[in-house]
Amino acid sequence: MFADGEHGENFAEVEINKKHFKTFKIGKAFLDYDQLLILSHFKGHDIAGFGGAIKQLSMGHAAKGGKLAMHMGEKPRIISRKCRQCNLCKSRCNVDALNIGKKSYIDKDKCIGCGACMAICPYKAITIMSIRNIAKFIGIGHPFIEKVVEGAFAAQLNKHNIYMNFAMNITSGCDCIGKKMTPIMEDFGIFISSDPVAIDKACYDMAKEKGKKFKGYKTFAYAESIGLGSAEYTLHELK
Repeated sequence: MFADGEHGENFAEVEINKKHFKTFKIGKAFLDYDQLLILSHFKGHDIAGFGGAIKQLSMGHAAKGGKLAMHMGEKPRIISRKCRQCNLCKSRCNVDALNIGKKSYIDKDKCIGCGACMAICPYKAITIMSIRNIAKFIGIGHPFIEKVVEGAFAAQLNKHNIYMNFAMNITSGCDCIGKKMTPIMEDFGIFISSDPVAIDKACYDMAKEKGKKFKGYKTFAYAESIGLGSAEYTLHELK
């Protein structure tokens, strides 16, 4: 089962009232649970600096529209010359924002940016790509880290989660790259906490102690400022 449906159409708007998001789209099925076990691989990330529990919360729980909002915050458009007028996209739109015809287009006033139309189009006629959006995607002039933290806040709101970070096979890039990468340092264990900020900070500090300083340090200050968790922690080693 996909928490946000097969095409990203099943989402819930979680009210958080933060700097970048007033509401945030997460997979609707996640609302059925009061507690989740969040398993994360600690590693590097080209834009966020590092990935762990916070990024797993945000990207892992976000509906397709939430992912788009974190990366770009843009609504899709139809490339008319590619549109075959099959109406598959229209059948997936819950707000009737698509107008399919000789010149197909999306009503931006109606569109909520869920991305379901883009996911189902078999002809790749729906896109959010532009020069401006590519710049946003790679983090130029775009507060990606803060948006990821706010997404994580929405995902854990009113839950009592347990977090496990696997600081093993640590690579410089994210798992989403989808290719074999060489570890950049030795494994240093499995971390467990009820606080997503503390567990990421512990892993970050341990990596630094072992000679690898990841980017993304400002994640912790912003996470604390919005009430996601605390960067303070005490390590208890189990053997």
